[in-house]
Amino acid sequence: MAFGTSAQTSARYRDLEKVIDYREYGGEWNTFFEEQWLKPRLRALGYAHVRFFGGSRCDYDGSFRERVCELAKPGGARPEYFVYG
Repeated sequence: MAFGTSAQTSARYRDLEKVIDYREYGGEWNTFFEEQWLKPRLRALGYAHVRFFGGSRCDYDGSFRERVCELAKPGGARPEYFVYG
């Protein structure tokens, strides 16, 4: 069932790699990765709102992992959604 979910999510959202090269991170993909490594880099790119949700958690070993990142720039712009993992 996870493969069906992946296809649906990937079709709805663009890959976060279009915004930032998140694969250069060499540690485990956990809350530290999102909150302490990825979020500050996205904010430095001008995004005032950064939120992560969905998917499953696992170590970065090339295995399937689906997370969604909600990004919005200041000024009331509509949020953009990206999938990563």
